[in-house]
Amino acid sequence: MNRTIKEPEERRKELIDTAERLFIAQGYDQTSISDIVKEVRVSQGAYYYYFDSKEDVLVAVMEKQIALMESDFIQIANNSDLDEAAKLNSMINRFLSVSASGKKIIGYIHQAKNATLHKRLMRVKPFARIAPVMADIIINGCKKDRFHVERPLETSYLLLVLMASANHMFYQKNADQADGKFLENMRAAMEDLLDRSLGVSDYRFILQI
Repeated sequence: MNRTIKEPEERRKELIDTAERLFIAQGYDQTSISDIVKEVRVSQGAYYYYFDSKEDVLVAVMEKQIALMESDFIQIANNSDLDEAAKLNSMINRFLSVSASGKKIIGYIHQAKNATLHKRLMRVKPFARIAPVMADIIINGCKKDRFHVERPLETSYLLLVLMASANHMFYQKNADQADGKFLENMRAAMEDLLDRSLGVSDYRFILQI
């Protein structure tokens, strides 16, 4: 077959994007490296130039998603139309807004049989790029007496971990089967958590889950 010569970074991105699309469409277990290289029209040798295994490209897919979230967080932080509380509210909602495709990948990673893969992904430190962006907003909010937090960065990490855990618990339930009471109780608990942990005096967080 005819192969197009591309710059290494462009080819690596193409492999990541194709792997992500196939993982979503077919499932991670059902997608082989052969499927990926066939779609991209490269040899398996070319694939192994960039990745040592199929797990490696899944890690790259997750890193891509983290980078996109970081970009969105920065855009929210730079929005001069929002005050600090509204910016934080928007960031949390962006964090919680897992797409249908993202749910499939996250659901796979969190399966008990994939505990080793999950630990490996945690070593990527998924919150290391976005927690500091949140912390800067919290610091500015504290200066304006909107928030009352002693450790903004640690608070950001803690909030992200708790929100991720709550999000995972929600998606463990089939969204079609989750009743309104369950959703409302979870939403209320998370909103109350944000109010209390940030010491907000004049703002009510509203989460979209």
